[in-house]
Amino acid sequence: MEGVGFEPEKAFDGNNMTRWASREGTDPEWIYVDLGTVRQVTGVKLKWEDAFAKQYKIQVSTEASNPGQWTDVYTASNGDGGIDEITLSPKSARYVRMYGIERGTPYGYSLYEFEVTGPSAP
Repeated sequence: MEGVGFEPEKAFDGNNMTRWASREGTDPEWIYVDLGTVRQVTGVKLKWEDAFAKQYKIQVSTEASNPGQWTDVYTASNGDGGIDEITLSPKSARYVRMYGIERGTPYGYSLYEFEVTGPSAP
């Protein structure tokens, strides 16, 4: 994490003025959300700050506590920042992760918001 004020929960607070930021200058970096129970996930929306991912994966896990085994459900190979709206075929997941492989800038990775969409718990 970049420092105080850029904690992971800032990417899930519904406030476009706050953000999560990874450590600067390192790959890979990642952030994940715990949905509380296994749900059917149908999409992800990433609102990038200027420090975006050029290459990243969206991964899911159904582990009961603390994800261990991740499954790739989307791969971006030429990200350009801004807003990425990703539609997925329904996937069962308790945890959803953005796994940054390659930074698009010399800095780190930074998200204003990381939204997960899908119906309620099955």
